[in-house]
Amino acid sequence: MRHQRRWELAGLAMAVALAVSACTGDPAPAAAPRTPSSAAAVDPVAGSAGACVPDAQRVATAKDTQSTEPMPAELSADYDAAASAVFERVKDFAPAVIVGVRSPEGTWTEAYGVADLSTGTAATTDMHQRIASITKTFVGTVVLQLADEGTLSLDHPIDDYVPSVPNGSRITLRELITMTSGLPNYSNSAEWGAEFLSDTAAQWTPEQLLADAWAMPTSFAPGSNMEYSNTNFVLLGMVIEHVTGQSVGDAVQSRILEPLQLEATDYPSDAAFPSPHLNGYTLPLTVYSGADPTDVWVNAADWNPSSTGAAGIMTSRVDDLLVWGRALATGQGVLSESAQVLRLGAFATANLGAGEFYGEALMCKDGWIGHNGNMPGYNSMVRYNPQTDTTIVVAATGLDATGTPPRVFVIEEYAAALADTAGHSFSADLVPPAAQVQGLVPHL
Repeated sequence: MRHQRRWELAGLAMAVALAVSACTGDPAPAAAPRTPSSAAAVDPVAGSAGACVPDAQRVATAKDTQSTEPMPAELSADYDAAASAVFERVKDFAPAVIVGVRSPEGTWTEAYGVADLSTGTAATTDMHQRIASITKTFVGTVVLQLADEGTLSLDHPIDDYVPSVPNGSRITLRELITMTSGLPNYSNSAEWGAEFLSDTAAQWTPEQLLADAWAMPTSFAPGSNMEYSNTNFVLLGMVIEHVTGQSVGDAVQSRILEPLQLEATDYPSDAAFPSPHLNGYTLPLTVYSGADPTDVWVNAADWNPSSTGAAGIMTSRVDDLLVWGRALATGQGVLSESAQVLRLGAFATANLGAGEFYGEALMCKDGWIGHNGNMPGYNSMVRYNPQTDTTIVVAATGLDATGTPPRVFVIEEYAAALADTAGHSFSADLVPPAAQVQGLVPHL
C-alpha cells in the first residue's frame, strides 16, 4: 500500500504512549468572523485548485434539486451495472461495499458482497460503517462555525489553545485544518503501529497520540508545504473542547448531527459500533511494515478507534452520508454563506494524488467536493458535484487497494464508475507503476 494512503487514518493504526499536558488556562482572545475578499473575480487556470470550484458563491447558494424518491428503473440499472462491474474486479480484496447516489433524478443505494465472512451474512444498505477520515469534515466544520462566530480565529497560533506543540507559536489553526502545519503524522510511526497491534482494544487519549507525534521530527516549516497528518485534527479536537467546554462528540452532535437530523451518525468515545454493521477485514501488515505478514483476514470491527480521535472516530450509514455530502459541499444548514464561500476558496495543491486538492477539511477533484476515509478494514468516500447536484457515497470493507496487477484503489474505482454514470467524470487515482507487483491475496 502506498505511503500516501497512510494520510487517511494512516493506513490504519492506532496510537500509543506517553502523556502530554492537557489544554488548560484562560480562553484565547475572541476573534472577528471571517469575511470573503472583495477582490474582483478572475477565471481560474484549468486544472488548478481554483478551477475545482470556479464559482464558490454559486455553490453556496444553489437550490437543492436533489430527490429522495427512488431512481427510475433504467437509471438504477445503469448504476447497478457500474457498481457490480467494479465489485467483481475488487471483491477478493474488498469483500463488501455499500454505495449510494442522490441527484435530481432520485436516490439509489445498493449493497454488494458479504458483511460477515464467518457467517456469510450479506451486506445490506442499512448497515453502519466506520467512516475514518470523513470524521475530519465534521470536526473541521465545527471549527469553521466557531471561527465564523468569532469564538476563535484561524489565524491564532495553536499555542493559544494547546500547550507544548512543536513550533506551536508559529502554527496557526488555519495551517492545521489545511494540513500545512508540518507536524508529523503520528500514525506513520512504526512504534505506534506495533503498540496498537499489541492491544487493539486499548483506549487512547489525545495526549497519548500527541506524545507519539512529538517523538517524531517535524516535516517542514509551518505554511511552507502540505502533508496530510492526523495529528492536526487531534489538536483541532482539543481546540473545540477548550473553547466550547464540550466534548468534541457533543459539539458535533449539537452543531451538525441534530440540525441535519443525521440520526444514524455517531461520534463514539470508545469501540461502540451500532448494529447492524459491516465487519471490516484487514491484514496486520497494512497497519505497519513490521507486522506479521499473514494473508489471513483479521476482523477489525471491534478494534478501538479512540486512537484516531477527532481525526477519524465516527460511524455513519449511507443514507446519512448522502445528506451530509451536499450539506458539506454547499455549507447549507451548517455554515453561513460567507464562511462557505471562504471554505470553497481555500483549496490548494496537495500530496494526495493527481488532481486532488485539499482545503479546510475538504478535498476536491474533477469538481467533486468531499473527503475520503481509510482505516483498518474500512474505506469510504463522500463526494458532491455542484454542476449536476449529485452526491455519491462509497463505503467498502477490506483493503484500500487490490493486490493483483493491475492494482487499483478500491473506493476510487467505485467513485469513478458512479460519477461516469452520473454524467460528470471523476478520475480514479492510480496505483504507481513501482507498486504494480503481486501482493498478498487475503483469505479466511
